[in-house]
Amino acid sequence: MTEVEGAAVHKILVSPYLRVIQTAMPTSHAFGIPLSIENGLMEAHATPNTSEQQVLPTPHQRFAYFPNIDTGYSSLHNPTPTPGFTCPKTGYQCEAFAGRYCQRMESFARCLERTHYGKNIVMFSHAASVALVAALVQCSMDDLKFAPCGVFHLERVNDGPWQIVQSGHDNTKHVSENSPTTYPWGFSSKHFSEGNGNYFGSSEGIDLDYFVKETNVPNNNSNL
Repeated sequence: MTEVEGAAVHKILVSPYLRVIQTAMPTSHAFGIPLSIENGLMEAHATPNTSEQQVLPTPHQRFAYFPNIDTGYSSLHNPTPTPGFTCPKTGYQCEAFAGRYCQRMESFARCLERTHYGKNIVMFSHAASVALVAALVQCSMDDLKFAPCGVFHLERVNDGPWQIVQSGHDNTKHVSENSPTTYPWGFSSKHFSEGNGNYFGSSEGIDLDYFVKETNVPNNNSNL
């Protein structure tokens, strides 16, 4: 456990993909906290390892190249492929996007709140994890954007609802130059439309307002 801006940091969770681990390594070194590979933070169109496909190296295999990885950590959530869906880029069996991904973020958000009650967690993931922000804050995804290397800071004060202290829609304060091919990303209604067969969600009533709730569930003070 260490501190950043006066707050104790208890754990660093990272998506299992190589580029995310690489991005998180300097933070791990700076704070002296190992990286915990969390499958719940997997990319959209997640292609998890199964008995039929071995897509990603295991934490033990990653450890040979990244000794800061905590090989004893067990993921809070493990995605599963959705029958009939394959990743459009790799062809592997994948989780249906965006509907099943949003359901995963909803489940993962509740796991985070229970498991890391009252603790401050740093997470490294992907642009689509703006859905995790919406799941915690219980707001619409309509206006949320995640810039490349953007940083969201969420906080819960006095057992109240989660609040966005810092938005990750802009990175100009800590990124000197962006590639012309990158841009702040966010969900749109097309990601839930099933008309062309590439997306999923509308048939189950999953849309941009999926996380909007009438009331928020209280919890202990925490930072994410």
